[in-house]
Amino acid sequence: MRISPSLRAFAAILLLPLAAQAAPAAEPSAFDKLWSHSLLLSGTKDDFFQELRFIGREQFDWYSFGNGTDERSGWGNRRSRLGLKGQFLQNWYFSTEFDFNVGAPHPLFNKITDAYLKWSPDATQAWTMGRQGVRFTLDGSTSSLVLPTIDRSLISYNIGLIEESIPGISFEGDRGKWFYRAGVFTSGTADPYFGKFNAGLLGLVSTGWHFDEQWGLEKAFVRMDYLLLGDDPQNSTGTPQMFCRNNQQAVSLNGQFTQGPWTLNVDLCASQGQGTQSDLHGLEFEPIYNLSADWQLVFRYTYLASKLDNGVFTTRYESWVTAGHGDHYQEYYLGLNRYFYGHKLKWMLGLEHARMYDRASDGGSYNGWGFTSGFRVSW
Repeated sequence: MRISPSLRAFAAILLLPLAAQAAPAAEPSAFDKLWSHSLLLSGTKDDFFQELRFIGREQFDWYSFGNGTDERSGWGNRRSRLGLKGQFLQNWYFSTEFDFNVGAPHPLFNKITDAYLKWSPDATQAWTMGRQGVRFTLDGSTSSLVLPTIDRSLISYNIGLIEESIPGISFEGDRGKWFYRAGVFTSGTADPYFGKFNAGLLGLVSTGWHFDEQWGLEKAFVRMDYLLLGDDPQNSTGTPQMFCRNNQQAVSLNGQFTQGPWTLNVDLCASQGQGTQSDLHGLEFEPIYNLSADWQLVFRYTYLASKLDNGVFTTRYESWVTAGHGDHYQEYYLGLNRYFYGHKLKWMLGLEHARMYDRASDGGSYNGWGFTSGFRVSW
């Protein structure tokens, strides 16, 4: 019996789901097999532990920065961290992570970065207590694990928090397209553990809305972060670095918009200082283009201005070739990222030109180029 071509095509369409079902699962890659060793324990919902993982990250750079005749270059160990995180009793989570001075191990232990307990009764809400990320400003709410640039912008370092994590308690949740977060954290003198608890409190309120459906984008959100801080000069003291600036209040209006290979990050920020801390305002504009699944281009423009002299502090490498502070800063950053295993294994190149104006003419002027090659691995 001869079967017509149209009948054969119709039969093939009907059998497609069965063929897909019978296809063997994709073989795990060498990276998948290697990274799977970080999973120490995997249990069912009836077990005490549902998951226990060994976590860590290693980040190091080769850098070259210059400001006139002042130049610095060499290797720098950015972050070396190890810890444990897990899920237990179905709705409970914890994370403990420690940072180490591998580049200059005197002492080897640097600080606690995470030490918190989280209760999440369902997917729409969670309570967290302990040392955790405050998540203020767009860059400040982005983990260094997934940051598309070598460093966070100068905005997060001046208007935002100096430390990624601070002891406190927070609540977060979402209702459809609306999401929110609120928390109360310690300020005061920092130390490698939980701080001195000697200078009042820091409050955060953050709320936003997903606009992807309304705007026809793959991803789109706009968020408002508001920070309120008690007045105490000890807020901006401590080791290995202060928790925060001594701002009375600060606000960040930020958003992220993604369509196809393009992503645009935007952040408008302002802060009101207290004591010797100056008022600040700034802008971050960051378009990102994915050349492929493995290669990515990043551009960032940063503007930051201070009401008072010497109100703007430079970041890591720039501070090594500039002794003082300024009042008006602009940066142009161009980056190229190569992803070998997503953000878990990547190589980053960053070229920047920045200029700092110094009305006081007391050593804060900066006009120079910087180049950084960074290697990032995490598990």
